[in-house]
Amino acid sequence: MSDYKFNVPFPPSINGYWPTFRNRQIISKRGRDYRLSIKRVMQSYGLDKEALSGRLSVKITLEPPTIRKYDIDNFCKALFDGLTHCEFWEDDEQVDRLTIQKSPKVKGGNVIVEVEVI
Repeated sequence: MSDYKFNVPFPPSINGYWPTFRNRQIISKRGRDYRLSIKRVMQSYGLDKEALSGRLSVKITLEPPTIRKYDIDNFCKALFDGLTHCEFWEDDEQVDRLTIQKSPKVKGGNVIVEVEVI
């Protein structure tokens, strides 16, 4: 049973999230825009600044915007950074268990996030 269950926009792949600029890695414009969209969504749920502490179990269901092939592990970083940035939890280091699954394509893409405090 989840303590929290919510939907957020489909994240950018890690491949486009951390480009190198002048020999250092930065968050891309697409990554910054995604963090902002996560913040807005979490504010609409009243879950920004939730500041969960303790150990967490997270289940992610990826509903991609296209039928293109993709690696499921490429999407966690942007999602987790967005949740950290809006202060849903203190830090994504708190996640002790992570389950990711693919679902069929959904127009516009979507991610279902379930979080349990363990």
